[in-house]
Amino acid sequence: MPYDATPAAAEDGTSMEPGGPPATGVLRSTALIALSLTFGLVQFDATVVNVALPTLRRDLGGSIGAAQWVVDGYAVPFAACMLAAGAWGDRIGHRRSCLIGFGLFGLSSLLSGLAAGWQLLIIGRVLQGVAAAIMLPPSLAMIGRLYPERRSRSRALGIWGGVATSGFAAGPIVGGLLITHAGWPAIFLINIPIVILVGAAIAITAPPDRPRPRRLDPVGTLLGTGSLAALAGAIIESGQGRPAVGLGLLVLAVITATGFVAVERRSAGPTMPPGLFRPAGFRWAIVTGFGFNFAMYGALLCVSLVLQSDFGFSALDGGLAVLPMALVVSIGATGSGFLAARLGPRRPMLAGFGLAAAGSVVIALGTWQRSPVLIITGLTVIGLCSLAMPAMTSVALNAAPADHAGLAGGALNTARQLGGAIGVAVLGALLNAGGPRDGATVALLVGTMVCGLAVVSAVRATTDDESAGRAR
Repeated sequence: MPYDATPAAAEDGTSMEPGGPPATGVLRSTALIALSLTFGLVQFDATVVNVALPTLRRDLGGSIGAAQWVVDGYAVPFAACMLAAGAWGDRIGHRRSCLIGFGLFGLSSLLSGLAAGWQLLIIGRVLQGVAAAIMLPPSLAMIGRLYPERRSRSRALGIWGGVATSGFAAGPIVGGLLITHAGWPAIFLINIPIVILVGAAIAITAPPDRPRPRRLDPVGTLLGTGSLAALAGAIIESGQGRPAVGLGLLVLAVITATGFVAVERRSAGPTMPPGLFRPAGFRWAIVTGFGFNFAMYGALLCVSLVLQSDFGFSALDGGLAVLPMALVVSIGATGSGFLAARLGPRRPMLAGFGLAAAGSVVIALGTWQRSPVLIITGLTVIGLCSLAMPAMTSVALNAAPADHAGLAGGALNTARQLGGAIGVAVLGALLNAGGPRDGATVALLVGTMVCGLAVVSAVRATTDDESAGRAR
């Protein structure tokens, strides 16, 4: 039966029920795997379409701009709706909101798989992004409840990161296989049995809901969501050579953001409680998350397009080229949680971003010298950026107020997904403007600079942790 994992912790770090037995290891481990697969599914659908873009353009026609919206049509609503979804999950209960997200994800995957044109496909992808935003913050909050003690939480987040980032890296591989043998609709239809199985596991094993009724702020929620969506859309449209549309969306983003701030100041139940961003570690973890996805998503898009368009790789070959990265990502993310539990979060974060910067330089050299071996090698090294992800998440969860766990997870993942959307837009625009040699080289060097900035933010995010470690 499901149990109630509470914030209290035993000396060994296991979660305890008030007046009841401790949460069993098998039940808690099953819930952890199911919640990790939630993020893995979200990550899979963020990257599986990268190898499908040439096939989609061949079957449906259209420009590279339409194809890019299949990527960003998912990423933009995912980023824009995360804060609202996190707050909603805190209000109605994390398990309930997560399962609602699973239901919508399954339906939108069916719509995407049955789409016969760009319009329905992009609508399906937008709905997938909304569903992903509903699923992710409560899944992360439930892991926090399952593993309340810092070291056990770090180890759990390592497992979560290993499973989740494997979905990110496996997307192009599985996508290439499915497109080759079953056609592009299969990359969406494969989600349906996964949704059923993982959703059922969460319904059975995840901790039960403890809703925290609080006032809603519908106007603030609408303005905040609109400002994030307009900002991401402005960058994407500008990158696709439509500066007038991009400027209009940027103006809209500024107006709605200004309105959001004004409404939040007067609201009795603000969407963003004032205390959420008070801890410096949480603020800098948000910045670090932005840099993480910018580098990973942008580099993967560039490599996928360059290998297929400039070197003649098929969809399957392009997916297999990512296999070394997939293995490294899984190992790095899993190891990060255990390293963070033993050494603290700073070292895994610095190692991850330092190696990602080095990998970006190697890819840039590979595109300049027209060497697919160097390109694939650099992408594999970038995969070690996964060392930073569970440690970064642990910093954010430890620093955030406990009663806003869903909202905190939403804020972190809003920054991450906005970083991914902007990374795809900016690096994709540089690639399109300069071509597969010059453009890709410039794009990857920009990715290197972003990794350098993430190193700085990682140091700032972990200052309190390092000070606490010296005090002990």
